[in-house]
Amino acid sequence: MMHGGDGMAVQAMVSLDGTMSSADAERSSQSGSKAVLIFQIGTNNWQRQGEFAPGSGILHASFHESMNNMPGVKSYSIYPSKKQTNPEDDPTFRVFKIEHDIPICESVSPNSSYRWHSMTEEQYDAYLKRLENEICEFMDAVEAKECKEFDYLISHHAFTNAMTAAQIVERRHKEGKTKLRHFNFVHGTALKMYIKEKEGDPEYPMRFLTKCQGSGVFDGLSKTSGVWVNSEDYIGKFLDCFPNYPKENCVFSCTGVNQETFCPKGTTVAADLSTFLAEEDRQKVASMKRLVTFVGKFVDWKRLDAVLYAAQQYEAKFPDVGTAIVGTGPPDAVEKYHTMAKTLGLERTVFLGPKGEQPLAKLFSMSEVGIFPSYNESFGKIFLECMACGCPTIGANSGGPKEFVKPEQGVLVEEEPEWRSEEGMQRLGGKVAAQVIKALEEDWKKTKGAGCVGFVTKNFSTVAQVEGMLANMKEWSRARAFLLRQERRRGQEDQREKEGFMASGPWIESNEIEALVADMSSCQLTGPLDLYSPTETGPLSHCCIKLDGRLRRP
Repeated sequence: MMHGGDGMAVQAMVSLDGTMSSADAERSSQSGSKAVLIFQIGTNNWQRQGEFAPGSGILHASFHESMNNMPGVKSYSIYPSKKQTNPEDDPTFRVFKIEHDIPICESVSPNSSYRWHSMTEEQYDAYLKRLENEICEFMDAVEAKECKEFDYLISHHAFTNAMTAAQIVERRHKEGKTKLRHFNFVHGTALKMYIKEKEGDPEYPMRFLTKCQGSGVFDGLSKTSGVWVNSEDYIGKFLDCFPNYPKENCVFSCTGVNQETFCPKGTTVAADLSTFLAEEDRQKVASMKRLVTFVGKFVDWKRLDAVLYAAQQYEAKFPDVGTAIVGTGPPDAVEKYHTMAKTLGLERTVFLGPKGEQPLAKLFSMSEVGIFPSYNESFGKIFLECMACGCPTIGANSGGPKEFVKPEQGVLVEEEPEWRSEEGMQRLGGKVAAQVIKALEEDWKKTKGAGCVGFVTKNFSTVAQVEGMLANMKEWSRARAFLLRQERRRGQEDQREKEGFMASGPWIESNEIEALVADMSSCQLTGPLDLYSPTETGPLSHCCIKLDGRLRRP
């Protein structure tokens, strides 16, 4: 035991390899919970209660489920939805109720007709403050039940949630809850919005990039201890927007796939496709024995135009091949693509609307190939979900898919610089059609399908991704705590010297001893350590690090 001059006793026994000290074990036993406690703030709704979910919502739900299936970890979450209600049988998540569709940073999408840029400053500020208050209320209730403070706070998207999370950490630290550390999972849509603002897009006037920069959330480690991006390419884009953030704390997190959902289902076009079709489309099934599938929002950069131009070519060559279009968008976009399909004479192209994970897995399982020619896709999880069902993929050679789509799993066609013009989109469609024709002639489903499943199993499981994130958070938390203490020490050394009390080594105030014990594994101190109290005029005690890795009083 280390005894202070004011009668305070501190147990400071912690292994430098991060194992729990006897004092920590005693506190954990008293608290009733030894689990690492994590809170996540989602940007998009989850897929439940009949509501379709976008990729980031599905990923958040997958993280939450995977963490709660891991020993020694508990995750709690909140996410926004206009339609959904709080679960009655699962206390680990809540719905942040909103009165409008979810604001999507980059575009008007199938589940959003309400952009951030359409909000007034008053509406925007009110949204963030209510989100902060509801999260803090939820966290307080969980901590009371768990008898333990949250360890980590994860915000999804580098925008409103990140700024809200930074405010929550500051708020809780002022309340004396100094354990919490914030981390951000970037995704892609917020960065797309920032890039559009930087490029001067008239639909996205410069507003939120400067707001986020001004908040300081990504100015260093003080408000955000670490950042994950779901594409190597997006590390550079993130740092272009936030150049003061340490590059070493911004890492690629390889997106995982839930292979309990996405796996070969044994479905076929003849037996199962009709269950997905509208009544007026079912007569088309009789002539269809093979299927090509597209999944994506009806927005320009998903390049559905190129898919339809491609279908015109490969459907003409193969009378038994049809095309399934999964997704939707604003009414004008839906009308545009339905009209385009009729104009091109696509008699075996069917529009299925948005689909959940299980229906998608069945469609991929019956498809010969999935085609996703997006421009500069942030990562491309849809490719992996398709592969996990034994279906090879075709995309464009830009963005995230460049990092993992190889000849063994499919192909990426050469980019078309003028794709925004009709002529350019037609050329891109021709490139996609050529590869679809090759895939059908060479029977990629048979020759590459099994390898696609194995590739996803080996490299892209959700559990592996979450385990890597947990390791990152532990490492970043320890490093940040030590750096902050060192910064404080350097800033206050002069004052201590003036008072006539010079520490013989790094010093720390007594109210931070618990944090020191928790983070000692990263300190790697080799000299003496003096402990000071803010109310005392001299050292409370003196200790040193011994070679056996234990912090002991000499």
